[in-house]
Amino acid sequence: MKKKLSLVLCFVLAIGLLSGCAISPEPITAETASGLWDKVFVLPLASFITLLYKLLANNLGFAIISATAIVRLVLMPLYSKSNKSMAVMQEIQPEMQRIQKKYENKKDQASQVKMQQEMMELYKKYNFNPIMGCLLPLLQMPIFLAFYQAISRHPLIKNASANEFFGINLGATGTPANWILALIVAGLSIYSQRLMNNNMADTMKNSQQNQANNTMMKVMTYYLPFAMFSITIGTPFAFGLYFLTGAIMQIIQFLIIKKPQRKK
Repeated sequence: MKKKLSLVLCFVLAIGLLSGCAISPEPITAETASGLWDKVFVLPLASFITLLYKLLANNLGFAIISATAIVRLVLMPLYSKSNKSMAVMQEIQPEMQRIQKKYENKKDQASQVKMQQEMMELYKKYNFNPIMGCLLPLLQMPIFLAFYQAISRHPLIKNASANEFFGINLGATGTPANWILALIVAGLSIYSQRLMNNNMADTMKNSQQNQANNTMMKVMTYYLPFAMFSITIGTPFAFGLYFLTGAIMQIIQFLIIKKPQRKK
């Protein structure tokens, strides 16, 4: 019951955050920030980027890359736990379905209670927490929106003397530079998805659901990179740097965390 309540609270919190995410066209500053979303998420992140900009010889591109990397490093333990939880979820799926099938024609309260007890025993056996599986998707969207607004509304993004990165306008959209960056981001994303899919396939090699899961993984392998490709072209080049850094960090995270576990 407590776990179900926690899941509901996670969902309500996410909806509450996203409901305040209307994008304002004006630059984000202490004076223009309005509402909880701007003051708690967007303004601190934009201020952090400004701090890094000053520390990195007034280079806005490197500041955005560094901010993305630092945030990913801080959140890496949570990302790792959530990814592990999703992998365990795939592994125990056949046993969960066996329990559900066992009680599918038994709708009385005693049978339902017994089914829940068997589910809890299964979770305990594999040290599985269903809440962790929902944390990563819920966490990614607010971070994504906060970075997008902090970058696109940053006071320096439209400043001609500060928004160049190796001769590229960080505020430009749909340029050849955006297309090239989008291709790189998509390629890294496909590689990252394949690494995770191969790891998950090894985990589920004895699962009866393996074929269906493989189909789903193949779809995600190309759907997510295509979405990132499209967004990178249509948003400021600076936001593509966020995608690029995130994709590289995800690959590094996999190589550091996943492979040693697999050898073990």
